[in-house]
Amino acid sequence: MAFVDQLDQTIEKIIDEAIDYYMDSVGFFRAQTGNFHFTQDPTWEITPPGKPARSAGGQVTHSGSPEEWGFEYGSGTNAGSFVYAHFEDTIRDMFSWWREIPTPADFDQYLNYLRDAAWYISLTSTGDKVQDIGNVELTAVKFLQDHIGGDDMNGPMIYAFDQNFCTPLPQVIHGQYAVMLLAGTTLCGEKEIWTNAEQDILNIANEMLKGMQARGSGHEINIKTIISLISIATVFPVPGKQILSGAGTVLGALDSLLHPGGQPTQPPAKFEAGSPDGVIGKGKDALKTLAQSIRTLEDDMANKLKDAMNTVTSRAGSFDLPKPKLLDTTEIDEMKVNLDELHFIATDTLPKIEKQLNLASDNASYGGYCSDAWYRPIDIGVSDTVYGPYEEWSAISSLAKELTADLAWEVKASGEHLAIATEQTGRTEAQIEDSMKRHAKMLEDGSGYDPIGDATKWVNEHR
Repeated sequence: MAFVDQLDQTIEKIIDEAIDYYMDSVGFFRAQTGNFHFTQDPTWEITPPGKPARSAGGQVTHSGSPEEWGFEYGSGTNAGSFVYAHFEDTIRDMFSWWREIPTPADFDQYLNYLRDAAWYISLTSTGDKVQDIGNVELTAVKFLQDHIGGDDMNGPMIYAFDQNFCTPLPQVIHGQYAVMLLAGTTLCGEKEIWTNAEQDILNIANEMLKGMQARGSGHEINIKTIISLISIATVFPVPGKQILSGAGTVLGALDSLLHPGGQPTQPPAKFEAGSPDGVIGKGKDALKTLAQSIRTLEDDMANKLKDAMNTVTSRAGSFDLPKPKLLDTTEIDEMKVNLDELHFIATDTLPKIEKQLNLASDNASYGGYCSDAWYRPIDIGVSDTVYGPYEEWSAISSLAKELTADLAWEVKASGEHLAIATEQTGRTEAQIEDSMKRHAKMLEDGSGYDPIGDATKWVNEHR
């Protein structure tokens, strides 16, 4: 049964039990007819709650004739209706905004995109960066390094490409994987918060019901939402444990999520009270405790995301490569290479890497369109905006998308530039270099992405 349906059913039971509890406390018992009778004089009678609105009932009679009665919630010949309305309105109102919290399942499609995005840039064990399984297509990275740095590949253009791009490429891809993984794990963490919140809300409602039924003799429960971020590593599947561990060492904010330092104390909620209004008060207190737990978790998440943005912008070289110097090179006279091998790298190896980066970027983009899933009413008190820390999360998600998109462009442009250099059949050296100059001119404006610049601007605006 859906969360809201379960909650609504329990709310209706709480209202009915609260009415019975109150009427019992003021000397009225419910007869088999459903009417309430005054214990000291059963000729005083009050009709039961109406349907669908309980306040439609509550008419007072004495020996069968309409008569006035007085309760703390109102008096008159319909005094019972004020009692019914009080509990119906009060109990429904306290849960009304909680019925509109984020639905955990609404995050699933976006999490799937981010899991795929992370997978596409997870290096394999032969990529010289991690020791577990990853995307086998990225073995092309190792192939690129082995061949560009080989004995039969030399000259200024090749050396520049090797030093400036090929050698740091695995480290940068792994850094981007860490950013992508942080976006995925924190979104997963947000889902876990609301999954646990739903259960806490149902537990609070159930304990209120038990308290009403036991005439105020309630129990104590723990608010479990506070531990939502403890097991993120197990609920956000990744290619392998070593990849996960390695990514955490690249980005401290991610590491603190994957390896939390101890379990937070679960705050208690007590339900013992001397009246139905007392039980309601305990329920309200429990919901406030839940709201504070959620706020604490989301504030912590927002701070981790800000820390990550600071890390990426202050250590940009680990996450973003500058435009390859190769793309400004237009002379091939000193290049000594195996042309067939270089052509294969340009037209097969680099496009293979580019494809994985683009797939990662595209999936990160799709995963980022999830603001509606974060929506929550301001009235429940968990955050100061209806989207909580979505702005901070969106910043890291956008950064993950832009980093991979920018790198994909650099890989593609490098492949195209190398391909021009290798197409020597029937062409003079001057013609080849002229083609490379035209291509270099086309690349002057870069990819159109400025991931570090955009991230730095965001960090400066959110200090």
